[in-house]
Amino acid sequence: MREAVDVPLLRKDFVVSSYQLWEARAHGADMVLLIVAALEQNALVSLVERTVSIGMVPLVEVHTEAELDRALDSGAKVLGINARNLATLKVDRGIFAQLAARVPDGVIKVAESGVRGPHDLLAYAAAGADAVLVGESLVTGKDPRSAVADLVTAGSHPALRGDRG
Repeated sequence: MREAVDVPLLRKDFVVSSYQLWEARAHGADMVLLIVAALEQNALVSLVERTVSIGMVPLVEVHTEAELDRALDSGAKVLGINARNLATLKVDRGIFAQLAARVPDGVIKVAESGVRGPHDLLAYAAAGADAVLVGESLVTGKDPRSAVADLVTAGSHPALRGDRG
């Protein structure tokens, strides 16, 4: 995998064991997704620590305030705040702003789900997102290359220069 691209690689999977971390590392991943809702607290803490110890970054995904507390207690430094409700699969972009306000300084906030275009990216940035994770809109759209170019252009908008720039 690593030789195929020159950008950071994320293993976006349901990681539940340290073996999967070693697989990700062997294939050149830079980051792994750890979904708080899928892990007991002791497993979450262990996976966060192991991920860091083998040279990758854990992207710890949360959906609720309780999950946010668990993620912070695990030592997570990069939080994915997912606007998609796992039970209903509905997206509520307001979840990001609600949870991001509780994230301490020094923790990177990644907005997940609901980015359909530049407007959503800018709205998430205004709510405190340091980054966005975009997936569905790129794979279901007619022109993924153009959609990525539009998002990259929006990401370099002068309004985002401040402390993000």
